[in-house]
Amino acid sequence: MNRRAFAVVHLAVVLALTGCTAQTAPAAPTSNPATTRTSAPSPSHTSEAGSLTDEATVAPIPEAGPDGQAAAITAAEKTVTTFAQPTLDASTWINNMYPLLTQRGARAYEGTDPAQIPVRRVTGPGRVVDGSTDVALIVQVPTDAGIYNVSLSRTDASAVWLAEQIRPAQG
Repeated sequence: MNRRAFAVVHLAVVLALTGCTAQTAPAAPTSNPATTRTSAPSPSHTSEAGSLTDEATVAPIPEAGPDGQAAAITAAEKTVTTFAQPTLDASTWINNMYPLLTQRGARAYEGTDPAQIPVRRVTGPGRVVDGSTDVALIVQVPTDAGIYNVSLSRTDASAVWLAEQIRPAQG
């Protein structure tokens, strides 16, 4: 799948699954400059009238399989556990978070005051939200402050899951 199609599908999944929730910490931006192309798609042929038409279709991204979902749950639980450390100083906290975040996530959470995060601990196993794909999904993680949605993504099915957003499921 080309990067433009991935970016469009990923954006649609993130917006559809997290569009109506409130947030405690800053939300990550929803576009990825590294995967967005600015060139127009190539037309597939010219019709009799001479206008260009585009008959290209985008193959669907496969749903995350059991191994991918299990890895995502583990990544989300670790992310929320690391996120939920309000007694750390901001520098130590963000340095602990960096390895678990995408570049957008890292930029979004820089400057966060961990003392303002209401979560103190994970209270149960995470659950993948319907609509997951091999490269983008949301895991709901129960905490002592309620359920938190962790939006995760990866470049392909063999890459590690990284968090882009950590936010309350209901707000």
